[in-house]
Amino acid sequence: MFSVIAQHQLQLDASTSDKALKLQLSQHLSQMPRRMDRLALLTLLLALPFRGQLKPGCGIYLAADYPSLANMYALLDTVVVQQQLPKPFEFVNSVSNAACFYAAQMLQLDGPNMFIGAGREPWQALAELAYADLHCNVVPEALLIRCLQGNNQLSGEAVQLRAGNWQPAQWQFSEFATAPR
Repeated sequence: MFSVIAQHQLQLDASTSDKALKLQLSQHLSQMPRRMDRLALLTLLLALPFRGQLKPGCGIYLAADYPSLANMYALLDTVVVQQQLPKPFEFVNSVSNAACFYAAQMLQLDGPNMFIGAGREPWQALAELAYADLHCNVVPEALLIRCLQGNNQLSGEAVQLRAGNWQPAQWQFSEFATAPR
């Protein structure tokens, strides 16, 4: 099924501001994308260690158990309460796949990317999507990212995969992190 190439975990204080996340990213990027939400910032921080290691056709598969709540509230307030058209920032970032777009742009990838809303254990769903693309030769490798926010946490995990012979038993990130390389 898979060959694990690399993995990365990130744990931040839940009270970390968006401004602090942007500052952390700006230390590694010469040009920062504009108007990113918290999900996109966390996604970029998780993808950053893979920069320069991925093949251009790599696919990005992102899961989060939340959309950017602040953006969704702003969008709903504008459209439902104020009965106005949404601002471009509100509209674009209400589509959570924008985080994948920013990651692909930063990593200079042109493979497919997709976002799935996921519960507490998204690794099997992410891996199955990557498996289909890897074994149909749609992508040469896959970057799977999971973002977590809420319950006093701001964290995530990422793993770089290629087609191979290893398969997780329980579909937990810890298996991907300790898989033979």
